[in-house]
This record gives sequence, C-alpha cells and structure tokens, in this order.
Amino acid sequence: MVADGMSSGILTCANHYSRLTRQRPLTWFELTRRHDLRIAFMDVRSQSSMVTDSSASSSAWGSGVRIPNGKVNQSSSGAKLVPLYDVLGSTGWKRGLVTTTEITHATPAGFASCVKSRGDGDDIAVQYLGRRVDVLLGGGRKFFTTKDRKDKRDLRADFRNAGYAVLEKPEDLASAPADVPWLGIFANSHMPFVVDQFGGISKVETVPQLAQMTRAALKRLSGAERFALQVEGGRVDMGCHNDDAAAAIREMIAFDEAIDVCIEFQREHPDTLIVITTDHATGNPGLNGMGDNYDKSNQAFRNLLSIRQSIPELNKRLSLAENPGQFAARLFESTGYSVSTRRRELVEPFLKKKGYALFDGLNSDVGAMGQVLANHTGISFTSTQHTSDHVPLLAIGPGSEGFAGFIENTQVFERYVGFAGVQFRNPQESLVASVDPEPGSAENIAEYMLG
Repeated sequence: MVADGMSSGILTCANHYSRLTRQRPLTWFELTRRHDLRIAFMDVRSQSSMVTDSSASSSAWGSGVRIPNGKVNQSSSGAKLVPLYDVLGSTGWKRGLVTTTEITHATPAGFASCVKSRGDGDDIAVQYLGRRVDVLLGGGRKFFTTKDRKDKRDLRADFRNAGYAVLEKPEDLASAPADVPWLGIFANSHMPFVVDQFGGISKVETVPQLAQMTRAALKRLSGAERFALQVEGGRVDMGCHNDDAAAAIREMIAFDEAIDVCIEFQREHPDTLIVITTDHATGNPGLNGMGDNYDKSNQAFRNLLSIRQSIPELNKRLSLAENPGQFAARLFESTGYSVSTRRRELVEPFLKKKGYALFDGLNSDVGAMGQVLANHTGISFTSTQHTSDHVPLLAIGPGSEGFAGFIENTQVFERYVGFAGVQFRNPQESLVASVDPEPGSAENIAEYMLG
C-alpha cells in the first residue's frame, strides 16, 4: 500500500483531520498500538539523486535496483530489469494493481513494466496485457483507446479478446465476473480529487473510491492460493504538488479507508502480509503556529472543512473572473476564505503566468494560491516538488519481521521475493550514474493540475 508523496507533515495533518471529522485517529496510527506491528524508516533515494521520483522509487521495490529518475525498471545503461510481477507470475502468483492515478502511472508501473521513460503510458499499457496482470483498476482510459493512442490501437478490444472483463463504471465492480482478469479504467486521465468529487462545485467524472476498488480487487484475487496486490493512493502526491492541503488530506483519508479494507481482509486471511508506506515526500506541508501563543492554529485548521474545491479547479474559475468582486466571491464560495485586496493583487499575476516568486519551487499559480490559502488553513508547503525525506513503513502479518529499523528501498524487493520463496536478483549498479535523461522522462507536474 503506497500513499504516494506522503510526508510526515501530511500524515500528521490527515490525523488531525481524521480526529476532527471521524472522531478517531487514522488507522495508520491505531495500527502502531499493535504488538505484532513492525515499523521501519526507509531511504528512498534514486540512483541519480537524493531526491527520487515515483518511477525510480517504485522500481527499487519492483526490481531491487536503484535506477535513474524517469525510468521504469531500466538501468542507467539501458539494461532491462526483471520486474517483481514477472518473478511472482512465473511461480503462479496472481497479481493486481489498484490506483487513483492513471493505471499506467509510475508507481503501479514499477511493479509490472519496463520502459526507458515513465511517460510512455502507451507501451506500459501494452506490457500489462503481455504480462497478463490479473487485476488493473484506476484511471488512464486514454492509453487504451483508438482516439488517444499514438498507434491508434484499440487496446480495450485487445484486452477483451484476451479474456479480460473491461470495467468502465463504478457499478461494474459489483457485477464483474470472478473467473476472468479485469481491466478497470474509470477516468480518462487521473481520478478526480476526492474534494472535487464531493465538493458540489466542480463537474468531474463519477468514479469508484479507493476503498471500493481495493475491496473488489481483494475479493477477485482471494480465490487464488497466492497473490500480490499494490494499492496506491496516488493523488496524495498530486495534491501536494499543487500545494493543496485540503485535496491532499482528503486523499489521505481515502487511503486510510483502503487500509481498513485490507486489515479487515487480513483478519479473515491471517496468512496475509500487509506493507504500508510511501515512495517519497512531496512539498513537506505543516500546520504552523497562528496568532499569539498559536491560539489561532486550531481554528485555522478547522477552515479546511469549508474547502469544496481543489486548487487547480479553483484556479480555473478564478482565471475567468471578470472583476475583483467576482474573483473574491468565487474564492469564498470554494474555500470560505475572504481574501484581502492586497493578497488578491499578489496572486492574480500568477493566474496569468506572469507572477514571480522569490523561491523557484513556489513559482507557479498553484504555489501562489497555496501560500494565499495558508493564511486561511495555517498549512504551508516548502515547494511544489519532491523532497529527500526518509519515509515511514508499517508491516504486519507473516514476514513483517523483515521490515524493521532503517532499511533501503531495494531491500523491499528482496523481502518480497524471499517471502514468496523465490531466489532472484537483478544485476546491481553503483549509486550515482552519469546518465542523460531520456526525452520526456521527467515527471510531468503540469498534468497534475487537472483537478
């Protein structure tokens, strides 16, 4: 289970939010009270940088090798590594991927594909078919349709011809046959942010929730003697890339609900190992001291409850405002924040791509709006980029003793193949590689501003 982009700051804020709205801590923290839980911290750096991207991080779990940012299970020399799901599939394990991003995105791809550039979603989708991954649930319809694929291939038809049930509506999960593999693609790109799905302002696609997809995937795979499933709360990361505390926190709550589903499954199937972690931190948000003696911090945090729209969706509306009054009214409708004239004047140029921040990591319309809304919520970010944090990891169930103390991300692959009773190791490389990035391999931050 991967809460993509989760820093300790967003985990803390989500726990505050859970207590506020659910009157209980996150299940993440409740698990720490269990005597059989193992806790580790993990170094998630890539081969080429102390700051990893998702593809290099997931590939470290998926191949046991640190590779340059931007690649998926390919070494700096271009050698193709054998991904985890090939190793497990060869010994009879069923395999599944569930995500709130495009199903071809970097984190799920790290377990089941091998490409020189993480941006090659068309090829990743084809590789999923070739490897016959048993359950695929997420977004990314555009990588399977004739209209959107560069090669104009009708990949949905190819999956159907290969015996897959193709699911495209939330209700399809309940009626999907249990004796065939599944391809579930519920959005053209990434799933909409939870805050937009339920805020009542944005018009977005109707999609299943992460917990719903996780429950369906577990039900489908539980008939197998052995299976592996990766569950990704992928839009936590994208909320943080947008300096959007409300969006990221709501995605963390959705991820926590998926943890509940997995813990419930483990009660019925105690031979199940569950590993819960993140691939890296993003933006490092935190609740700040507000007011004299920080006496306004609590109320500022409660203002999250009035936010009904993600920052990307909000910025679209604000950029179309015809006058200052309409700008202020739309901002208040979406967030409950009454913006001052001075702050409005400071943020407006960013919406027209003419703003200029003192720190380049905040030099964007979402970075500017995140700073403005920090006055409302008390939560500010260090940037719109990944950071180098060592990350927490929880493990529970048989094999969890291998996840304790301080570990390297490549050791996760070793633990998984060991747990499966398989002896396999990909060729290793030295840490820092002098390698030019592949064209288009950099993480496309702009696509996360889809709302």
